[in-house]
Amino acid sequence: MQYIHYCDHYDALSDRASEHLIRIIENKPDATICLATGATPELTYRFFVEKVQQRSVDLRHVSFVKLDEWVGIPLHTPGTCEAFLQQHIMQPLGLRAEQLIGFQSEHIDEKECERVTELIASRGGLDLCVLGLGKNGHLGLNEPGTALEPLCHISHLDEQTRHHDMLKTAGRPVTHGITLGLKDILNAKEILLLIAGEGKNAAVEKYLTATVTTTIPASFLWLHDNTTCLLDGSRYSDR
Repeated sequence: MQYIHYCDHYDALSDRASEHLIRIIENKPDATICLATGATPELTYRFFVEKVQQRSVDLRHVSFVKLDEWVGIPLHTPGTCEAFLQQHIMQPLGLRAEQLIGFQSEHIDEKECERVTELIASRGGLDLCVLGLGKNGHLGLNEPGTALEPLCHISHLDEQTRHHDMLKTAGRPVTHGITLGLKDILNAKEILLLIAGEGKNAAVEKYLTATVTTTIPASFLWLHDNTTCLLDGSRYSDR
């Protein structure tokens, strides 16, 4: 079942999403939560950090998982998913290094996929996966194509993804990413999909048809039993 809610504006979407994160942790203090990166969830994470600090939410036993990463650039480089989560989640909350399960980005092969998959499994799987919708309909770095990888894998980036805003500070071309696969994502007990930002109208329109297709990887979320989709209603209207 998928619950779709049009929020009045981006701030309202972010506030609602941050409350969702808090509720998951209050219900399960040792939750394992996968986090997307980029402009869409940025304000959600800011609100989340503020609420954790204001309410003294106990995060000592929470584990966060990095959804994906660019391949070939050092993790400390601005624009990496690692740098994003360190800036917006880990450092503001003073979390321990071991509370973030993340991909390495250099000199990696499929063994890196196995390592991250095993770490997630050792924590009982994902309780929540926070996702965004890519301009080309991608989910994580699962790119559109004639076929999709079910498991964690190294992906060949779509031309549109190679010009992602996060990569403007990478300092070099990036052609590959490493990402949880669609089966990994769909195995999460709960999914929170956030849709906001410019240039996504075509992808949103196709997604909302509820037609499952490899040309819109995010459409596979319609197969999940517990997905909440929050849309910025000031940009994407149900009317």
